[in-house]
Amino acid sequence: MADLYALELDLTLASSTPEPVLELVREHMTPYPDDCAYEDAAFRVLAERGPAYRVGGDCTAALTRTPEGWTLTARQEIHAEVLEDVEQFLTTLTPHHTTAPGPLGSLRFYEDDAPTPITPDPTGRIRFP
Repeated sequence: MADLYALELDLTLASSTPEPVLELVREHMTPYPDDCAYEDAAFRVLAERGPAYRVGGDCTAALTRTPEGWTLTARQEIHAEVLEDVEQFLTTLTPHHTTAPGPLGSLRFYEDDAPTPITPDPTGRIRFP
């Protein structure tokens, strides 16, 4: 049995989002080199590209400049052992998320039919069930 999740993000970051936060997003979007073993690289939340192993569909990520700020859309396949890293990454983005209140996206265990919305708690922290 695999412990894989489909992570889908669709959020807008404010135009005032600091450059270090945008740089963090870009760093996490950088695909792994073809010759790099997954275990040898620092984990990047948004790095996977191409067909997902178990959750179906393709893994993607895009950060697009808009008149309101930045739109981050992504679909990734995430292993259970890195969910805490994903929580930390998304918690860094929540202060800059402009569509409040509301989910940043969704998380779905690969065997489940319905996704769970990803919504910050009152302190702005992301915690997965």
